[in-house]
Amino acid sequence: MVEQLASVVAAENNGVWLTTTPVSSCNACNVSDDCGTGIVAKTLTPRQHRFFVSTDLSLLPGEQVKIAVSEQNLLQAAFIVYLLPLVLMLLAALFASHSLMLAEGWVMLAALLGASVGFLIARRYSLWQQSQTEQIHIMQVLPQLAIHLAE
Repeated sequence: MVEQLASVVAAENNGVWLTTTPVSSCNACNVSDDCGTGIVAKTLTPRQHRFFVSTDLSLLPGEQVKIAVSEQNLLQAAFIVYLLPLVLMLLAALFASHSLMLAEGWVMLAALLGASVGFLIARRYSLWQQSQTEQIHIMQVLPQLAIHLAE
């Protein structure tokens, strides 16, 4: 299981909305403010991810939880999102080039069409997968530290 900390943003009857902050390796480096790669990573990396998790737990906004997703689900999602469009792009380009004997511009257009079909399949699969089973599990509710000042 791959684990990460998340914050509860809102609670509903059948679950909670959580946010996580992506962890980048560029943030750990001492020279990340001066490095071009670090600046680009900070600019393009989303600040927070927001998603819904079904649960019977009664959680309040502001609480911290530890969430987990299985490695199998993570690898399957990576295969669908990254590898499937690439394979379909290459197959479409090879088919257009060798079987249909099309010109280079048409081969590029076929490759773009193959990649687009791959991304569309990945999108449909991810929506279907989310409706079938819950991928993210709340493993632990983290204790809160509260300080009350005496008056």
